[in-house]
Amino acid sequence: MLLQGKKIGFALTIKQLSNTVILQEIEKLMLSGAELFIILLDPPEKKEALKNKLQNILRQIRQELTKKRGEINNSITVTENLNAGLNYPFLDLLVVIPDSERFLNFLEQATPEGDTGLPLVLVPTLKNEPAPSLGYISSLMKKKNIYFVPFGPVGQKPKKEEKNTYLCSRLDLLMETCSAALEGHQLKPSTWEGHFFPH
Repeated sequence: MLLQGKKIGFALTIKQLSNTVILQEIEKLMLSGAELFIILLDPPEKKEALKNKLQNILRQIRQELTKKRGEINNSITVTENLNAGLNYPFLDLLVVIPDSERFLNFLEQATPEGDTGLPLVLVPTLKNEPAPSLGYISSLMKKKNIYFVPFGPVGQKPKKEEKNTYLCSRLDLLMETCSAALEGHQLKPSTWEGHFFPH
């Protein structure tokens, strides 16, 4: 299987670690033979601090790509302190689940215009923002080596005169998206409309 032995990093918030849907998909990746590394993020941090932290993660991962890959038993490693001196493990792929427009903004600023250094899989799930901007997503889609789990709008019951639309991702397609990203292509279609989104 393509994911067998691959080292996959997950940049998650503490809140996302309690999301059973996300944990189920992580379990599927582990059962496929991948080795998981959880990188904890703290969204309440000040904008510049979180932006610098994301840039630091990507920078150090790119540096690790030049080092010899070591053999580690299949397990989950949890990294809590993202200090500048921390050495990140060699990764084959990094998954990030942005759950707010602000988080997407940080990612758009943190990712380089050129190659990110390794496949970066994004899972946009913006449930708490009635009118999410697609500008950040559009910008990220144009960058090299960034891939998206198929996502799309989900209409919610209108309150008074206002109709709310939220973005949800097909988390059930995370494994397929990761496999496609490791082969250098985007799982198609990248956006969906009029489909049921498990969440």
